Amino acid sequence: MGSKAQQRQKQARPAKAIEQYSSDEDSSEESDAGSLHAGGSDGGDSDDDDGEEDEDEEERRAALRKQLEDVPFDQRIRVRDRIEAGRARARAGPEARARAKEARRALRERLGAGDDDGSGGSDGSDGESGPEEAPAKRGDMQRASTKMPAVMSSKRPVGRLRQVVEMPRGRGRDPRFDSLSGALNEDLFEKSYGFLAEQRQQEMAELRTQARQLRDKNPAEAARVRRALETMQSQAAAREQKQRVQELKRKHRKMEAEAVRQGKRPYFLGRRELKELEAAQKFGSLSPAKVDRFLEKRRKRNAAKDHRRMPYQRREEGGGGDDDH
Repeated sequence: MGSKAQQRQKQARPAKAIEQYSSDEDSSEESDAGSLHAGGSDGGDSDDDDGEEDEDEEERRAALRKQLEDVPFDQRIRVRDRIEAGRARARAGPEARARAKEARRALRERLGAGDDDGSGGSDGSDGESGPEEAPAKRGDMQRASTKMPAVMSSKRPVGRLRQVVEMPRGRGRDPRFDSLSGALNEDLFEKSYGFLAEQRQQEMAELRTQARQLRDKNPAEAARVRRALETMQSQAAAREQKQRVQELKRKHRKMEAEAVRQGKRPYFLGRRELKELEAAQKFGSLSPAKVDRFLEKRRKRNAAKDHRRMPYQRREEGGGGDDDH
C-alpha cells in the first residue's frame, strides 16, 4: 500500500509542475504585453534580458520533459484539458462572466414572475422573440412566496390532444376463466363433448395397428407410436377414474337430497370418505383373485414405506465386540 501511494505522489508532482509552468507562462505573456505597451526606450537591455529568459525557458522545458516521462498519458490529457479551460476563462474576462450572470438572472425572473403579469407578450421586445415556451419541469410548479404552496400556472398552454377524463384501460379477459361466463357444469360438459371419447378410441385403435405394422420395418417409428399409445391410454384411465368419482358424488348428492326431504340433516362427504367409497367400488367390480393381488401389492408398498421411515436400530448385544478384540 505504501509503494502505491508513493507512486501516485510521484505521478502527481509532474502534473502540478505542468500547471505551475502554464500559470507562469500566462503571467510572462501578460508581462511581455505590458512591456510592449510601455515603450521601447531601453531596447539593448531588453534584448539581453530576452536572451537570458529564452535560456531559462529552455532549461525549464527540458526539466519538465524529464519529469513527464513517468506520468501516464491519460493524466497528461486531463491536465492539458484543465489548463485549456483555465485559459479560456481567463480570455473571456469579467465582461463575459457578467453577461452570463445577467442572462441567468433574467431567466430566473422570467420563470418565477412571468405568470404574474397578465399582459404576457405585450412588451415589444418580448413580442419579437415569438410565443413564450412552456416552462421546464422544474418551473411547472410555482409559489408566490416561500410561505405559499406550490401551484401550477393556469396560463400554461395545453395541447389539443390532451386527455380530459381519465378512462380505465381495457383489460383482456379469457371467457373460459371469467366469472361472468358462469361455473363449469361437468355433467353438461361430458354430455356435450361425449363424442370425443369415441374419437380417442378410434385413434388408439389406429395407433395399435401402426405399431404392429412398423414393428419390423421401422423399430424407431414403432417405438414412437407405442409411446403415443401409452400416453393416450394413461389419459383415458385418468378420465375414467375421474368419471367414477363424479358418479359417486352424484349418487351421494341424490341420497342426501332425499334425506333432506325426509327431514334429516345433510352430510357432506370428505376427501377420506370419498376415497373409501372409491376403493369399495373398485373392489366390488374386481374378482376375488384380483382383489387379493391388489391388497398384497398395497401391503408390500406400505411395508416398504414404513421400512424407509423407520430408523436403523443399534444392536444391543455384541455391539462392542470389535472393541474387546
